[in-house]
Amino acid sequence: MIQRIQTVYLAIAAIALAVAFFFPVMSFINEGQIWLEVYLKGFQDNSAPALGLNKLMLLPLQLLNAIVIIMAGLAIFLYKNRKLQMRVVRLGIVMILVVVALVFFYYGNILGKATLTIPDFNHTGIYLILGSLVMFVLANRSIQKDDKLVRSADRLR
Repeated sequence: MIQRIQTVYLAIAAIALAVAFFFPVMSFINEGQIWLEVYLKGFQDNSAPALGLNKLMLLPLQLLNAIVIIMAGLAIFLYKNRKLQMRVVRLGIVMILVVVALVFFYYGNILGKATLTIPDFNHTGIYLILGSLVMFVLANRSIQKDDKLVRSADRLR
């Protein structure tokens, strides 16, 4: 049934990931001023254009985030096939973990070396991504609980 709690969790996750495009994920502060802000949709470069950052650099993050949003929407409508729904949700969890790893370990290091500053991850965008990860995990637990309930009801027949 589409009225299950996992539908709410997946809808919240999809909305949070869509909103994350409009908030900064990390920033680089130099001499008390924000020098460079990184969004999922691109950069807001307050520095000299000498850095030469290409917007295509963030394309893997954008694609992964868009795919996870689509997967959340798809998983909502796979309520009749719980096993496939669990697989889609688990794949979504893995993809969100890849997004988080890319932000923290790859882009944080590369842009930190380019700007010669330390990245600051205390922004709304990264919290939205991590919140969607929590929602995916909760949805997975709810789907497993439903599957267990259906299997136990089948044994009684």
